[in-house]
Amino acid sequence: MCVIFWTVDDAAYDLIIASNRDEFLSRPTLPADWHGFEPLHTSPSSTQHDILSARDATGGGTWLGITRSGAFATLTNFTEVSAPLPAGMEAFESRGRLVRDWLVSQSHVERGGRRGLDEVQRDIRAYCETVGAKLDRFPGFNLLVGALSTHGTVVGYITNRTPDGTLTRHRSADIFLPRSSPALPSGLSNSVLSQPWPKVAAGTHTLHALLRPAPAHDQLVEHLFDLLWSSSDPQPAQRADLRNSVLISPLELPAPAGGARDWYATRTSTVILVRKDGSAKLVERDTFKVVGGEAVLVNGPEGSGACAGRAAGQRVFEWHI
Repeated sequence: MCVIFWTVDDAAYDLIIASNRDEFLSRPTLPADWHGFEPLHTSPSSTQHDILSARDATGGGTWLGITRSGAFATLTNFTEVSAPLPAGMEAFESRGRLVRDWLVSQSHVERGGRRGLDEVQRDIRAYCETVGAKLDRFPGFNLLVGALSTHGTVVGYITNRTPDGTLTRHRSADIFLPRSSPALPSGLSNSVLSQPWPKVAAGTHTLHALLRPAPAHDQLVEHLFDLLWSSSDPQPAQRADLRNSVLISPLELPAPAGGARDWYATRTSTVILVRKDGSAKLVERDTFKVVGGEAVLVNGPEGSGACAGRAAGQRVFEWHI
């Protein structure tokens, strides 16, 4: 599970993203860095690469990333029981490939000059049509892909589930053009975009209030992490409670492959900001991790006591688009 809040066409920013990755803490993961989705553990990351993201070391993809030119994508799963495999398939394809493939396709776009609105819209629509032709090959997902244009940020959304969880075998993407509607913040978790979970509705309201007007740049980063570290009262005690809390405190849940139970929690929190002048920043902070078999808070809300401080377990990247 994950949650993401975003807005485009803010008075000062072309893109604001705040996202939590909720996952089993033992799942192998590479922290955020520049890379080209080369085979894992075969080539070191380099500032010469054009894709910035963390990576899932199991599936090889990612759940959130951005390119040097400002193309971005993020993905959440759809909460459901195990979906049946299509005929002839032994296993579903990894959902993280959907984010990876968009970022790779956009990594050739040069920095220093934004493309026209029509060109960006065509790219997004074409990619979503490609995804839409193979929706049954993946477990339930929500996918956002976007890019910057000369007239603002364009976002595409596609899912392979209806609101009641039924497989959608072919679906056209929703394309959100800049200035076509009020640039209100949006949110997405593990239901479809049109039926947000309670934590998404609450978090979106908080983000809207936070940006009217937006605080200073560094202060905005911290306020966005405050949003990502907001927890329900009481804190989640079972899976059904996860829809109410942005921050997921550790729960012992059955591992996906069955067998032993494992710690599940918010692993990382990430903020991405792209200003109107093209300056961009990504901050990724570890939230919970396993130490000596126990789930430990690394970064968290003020007054949580157990956390090591906001600079602990942090990666910061700044560049110009």
